[in-house]
Amino acid sequence: MTSDGLEWMSACDAAAAIAEGRITSVELTQACLASIERQEEAVGAWTHLNREHALMQAELADDAHRTGRPHGPLHGVPVGVKDIFD
Repeated sequence: MTSDGLEWMSACDAAAAIAEGRITSVELTQACLASIERQEEAVGAWTHLNREHALMQAELADDAHRTGRPHGPLHGVPVGVKDIFD
């Protein structure tokens, strides 16, 4: 699978693609970060974004997948959390 459009996959589709080995968490995270980079100036959605940490977590998720360590259904799928919850 190419990285074109990975950032537009649903969480369920992305989790399945990672679990099936069609993509890695690193590839998905890189695609999401690239999309943020392209759009952030116009959108202004991020107060804080730690790209290095996101990629490190993706690498750890891929390592867990490769070594067969147990993980949950959304393992390796990047998530952004909105900061205005009451």
